[in-house]
Amino acid sequence: MKDDRFSNHVKKDYVCALGLATFTFSSLEWEVAWCAEKISPGTLRKIMDDEMTAGKIAKKFVNITKNMRTFKEHEKLKDLACRFMELVKIRNNIMHGNPCAGSNGESRLSGKGNNIIEIPDLETAADNFAECGINLNRIRYNFLENYK
Repeated sequence: MKDDRFSNHVKKDYVCALGLATFTFSSLEWEVAWCAEKISPGTLRKIMDDEMTAGKIAKKFVNITKNMRTFKEHEKLKDLACRFMELVKIRNNIMHGNPCAGSNGESRLSGKGNNIIEIPDLETAADNFAECGINLNRIRYNFLENYK
């Protein structure tokens, strides 16, 4: 029925932080996909056709950056590829979390090890996702613009 989504007893501030973290990760994931495409044309189509998970995209990106020709930006790209792989784990912990009640009794998600994911955790994750994406975007529109 219409508005059944409001039957969950989760506060809007938590949902907002969760949504922003989710959206920010999605933006990062596509930045990775576009960087991979610039380095190795055809990668974006493979990512889409194979419906790759974020983890598989991370592994592919790490391999692509390891195998590219060495330039000054090469080390930065390799570092960002490894960082993305770390961030996938954080994203998975959030997105595959289990609904629970936090210490204050409010609805939350519980990640690995039954760690309660609080708003500051979601905000930190979103900041980290954004930072990685911004750094990749700079490389994509500068160094990778003419990479062959």
